[in-house]
Amino acid sequence: MKPCSYIPVQADSANLSSPERYREWKPTPELRKFIFCYWHAVQIGSSYKEGADSTEVIVPDGCKDLIFRLDRSGPDIEGFVVGTVDRAAWVDMEYDRIETFGIRFYPGGLQNLIREPATFFTNRIVSLPEVAKGLAKELRDLLVGAFSIDEAVWQVERYLLVRVGGSWVWEDTFRNSLEHIYRAKGNIRVKEIAGREAISEKQLTRIFYERTGVGTKTFSRIIRFQHMLKLLKSDERMTLTQAALLSGYYDQAHGIRDFQAFCSSLPSDYLKARM
Repeated sequence: MKPCSYIPVQADSANLSSPERYREWKPTPELRKFIFCYWHAVQIGSSYKEGADSTEVIVPDGCKDLIFRLDRSGPDIEGFVVGTVDRAAWVDMEYDRIETFGIRFYPGGLQNLIREPATFFTNRIVSLPEVAKGLAKELRDLLVGAFSIDEAVWQVERYLLVRVGGSWVWEDTFRNSLEHIYRAKGNIRVKEIAGREAISEKQLTRIFYERTGVGTKTFSRIIRFQHMLKLLKSDERMTLTQAALLSGYYDQAHGIRDFQAFCSSLPSDYLKARM
């Protein structure tokens, strides 16, 4: 089983870049086709910087998350599905002071565990018991019984190795189409993808809505934006013009438009904030 070649990224974050506050674990090879990582954000509490901006932006990356709020003061562990976003979303980290455990699924990966169409979750946070009551209870029991977050990751992964799998109608076409988009860094027309897979553009878009929560064209835009964001994050000397052109935008103006739409800020403001 070939692992996914795509590596999603998020905007630079002072609050979530600290290893004391945020950790990630990579899944076992058998699950890397479906899952990007497991993650844990610890309760901020007294470690939160006084007077600092507590809001964090979540940018589109095509992924969906299962998240569990771990309230150590009570017996309840709430589970949620965080759907694909097609615009920037803001989270108030000072308000959300509860520990969170998450499973980040690659585009289309969650549907190999939960059969609900991805459009049901797009730009939404949905209670997990609402769509998968049995799954919510079983994962909750594993998290409650774990003595540490590392054991929780191990237990959850053992569980998912048994539960994640199967295939949808058009599975191979969908997976192949994803790879076409990843390799082209989002710079590929829907018509070209459809031609390579011998399918109509309309049917391909329908598949993408069902599996990723957005249409093929929007998904490709997200991947192109992700490539530009990676370039800006990986090299502080990289200018916006360079990143836009290397990402396949016609000019800087097109790059600015997508960056502002997906990151909810001007690239110039983002570049200043990271300095």
